Amino acid sequence: MKFMVTFPLTHHAYKERIARFLEAGAPPPEGVTILGRWFTSAQNRGFMVVETEEAKLLFKYTSEWADIIDFECFPAVTDEEAAEILSGMA
Repeated sequence: MKFMVTFPLTHHAYKERIARFLEAGAPPPEGVTILGRWFTSAQNRGFMVVETEEAKLLFKYTSEWADIIDFECFPAVTDEEAAEILSGMA
């Protein structure tokens, strides 16, 4: 299952976030694959698309950063997956 993960990047813990990211690179736990991660040019928001069969692994991943970043996670489908579902409704 794919999830869209969004997170604001406020001034709170700015230098700590940078240091932690540069030190380890924010790797996900085994069982979670990052399909892409992007940051706005203003450095005030980030976005990720991740894939996992177990939502609890995504919970584990975001919990590792929850002391300095607030996350929002949304189940997501691709255009192809949506088209497959919607074609049966036409």
